[in-house]
Amino acid sequence: MVGRGITPLGRHREREHFARAVDAQPDETGPDSPFADELAVVALLRESAVTSGPDEAAKARMRARILAAAPEVTTRLEVVGKPRQARPGSGARGRLVIALAAALLMVFSLAGMSLLLSRDALPGDPLYGVKRTAESATLGLTFDEQSKGFKRMEFASARVSEIGTLVDRYRDSGGGPLGSYLTALTDFDTDASAGSRVLSSYGVASDQRTLAALQDWATAHTARLSDLRGGLPPEAAARARASLELLDRIGRRAADLRARANCSTVTDGTADDIGPVPATGDCVPVYTAPSASVPTDAPSSVLVSAPPAQVPATTAPGAVPTAAPQTTRPGVPTTAAPVPSLPLPLPPVTVVPTQTPGLTLPLPLPLPLPLPGLVG
Repeated sequence: MVGRGITPLGRHREREHFARAVDAQPDETGPDSPFADELAVVALLRESAVTSGPDEAAKARMRARILAAAPEVTTRLEVVGKPRQARPGSGARGRLVIALAAALLMVFSLAGMSLLLSRDALPGDPLYGVKRTAESATLGLTFDEQSKGFKRMEFASARVSEIGTLVDRYRDSGGGPLGSYLTALTDFDTDASAGSRVLSSYGVASDQRTLAALQDWATAHTARLSDLRGGLPPEAAARARASLELLDRIGRRAADLRARANCSTVTDGTADDIGPVPATGDCVPVYTAPSASVPTDAPSSVLVSAPPAQVPATTAPGAVPTAAPQTTRPGVPTTAAPVPSLPLPLPPVTVVPTQTPGLTLPLPLPLPLPLPGLVG
C-alpha cells in the first residue's frame, strides 16, 4: 500500500475505494468494515458542514433576499438573452462593401505614391512607364490646341533632360544601357513631331508668334542635343543624328511659314509629319482695300447748307418781275441788265440737290420759291 499512490493507476484505485466507502450500505459501516478509515473522514466532513454552515434563520433571510431580487434578475436575463439587431454593414454585403472601399483606398494610395516616385524616373527604370502614363493623362486634360502643342514640346524637352542625366550617370562606366538612350530618343521624336504639327497649324491659322516660338525651340534643342551627342554610346550617337535632322526640319518649316505670312497663299493645302507644307509659288501680297470714311468733324453748316443753285428768278402769275439788287463798286458804272420776259404761267421746276449728308429736300419743289430780294 505504500507505493500504491505513486503511480496514476494507484491513485485511481484509491479514488474508487473512497467512492465505495461513501456509498457503503449500513451493514458495511461497522468497525470491522474495510472502509472504516474512509467512513471516518466522511463523517467528519458531514459534521463540519452542519456546524460551520448558516443556521436556519440565516438561510431564511438569504432565501427571502433571493426571491425579492428574482424579477430584476429575470428582466436582465431576458434583455441579455434577446437577440441583437443587425447593425448596418454587419452582414455579408456590408463586409463586402467595406473590403472594396479598403481595397480602393489602397489602390489610390499606391497610385499616388507611384506618381510621386516616378517624377525622377529615367528610361529603363521600373516607374518610367508610370511617368509616361501620367504625361498622357495630363495631355488628355488639356483642351486648347495651342496649349496641347506647348505641352508636347515640354515633354520633348524632358526627354532631352533625361538623356543628359543618363550621360552624367554613366559617364565613367562606358555610356550606360543602350536601350535607355534609344527609348528616350524615340519618345523625343514622337513628342517633337506632334507638337510641331499642332503649333505650326495654329500659327498659320491664328497667331504668327507661335511660329517664332517653335523656331526658337528647335534652335535651342538642336544645340543641347548636339552637346550631349558626344557622351552617347556609338549606336545611340548614330540614332541621335536622326533626331537632329528632325529638329532642323522643324526649324526650317517654321521659318518658311513665317516668310509667307503676308502672302495670299501660305501653304499648298497639304501636311506631313511636322505640319503644313509651305507654298512654293510666287508670293502675292494680300491686298487690303482702303476703307472710305466720311469726316465727322466737319461743321454743321457744311453738312446742311448747299451752294446756291443758279435758278432763274420767277414770279407768281400776274406779278411784275423785279431785278435783283446790284452791288455797286466805287468808280465802276452800273448797268441795269434787262429782265427777260417769261411766259406765264411757268411750269414747275425740278431741282436735283447734291447728296449732302444731313440735308433732305422734298421733290418736286413747290413754286413759287421765296427768293431773297424778290418782290411778291
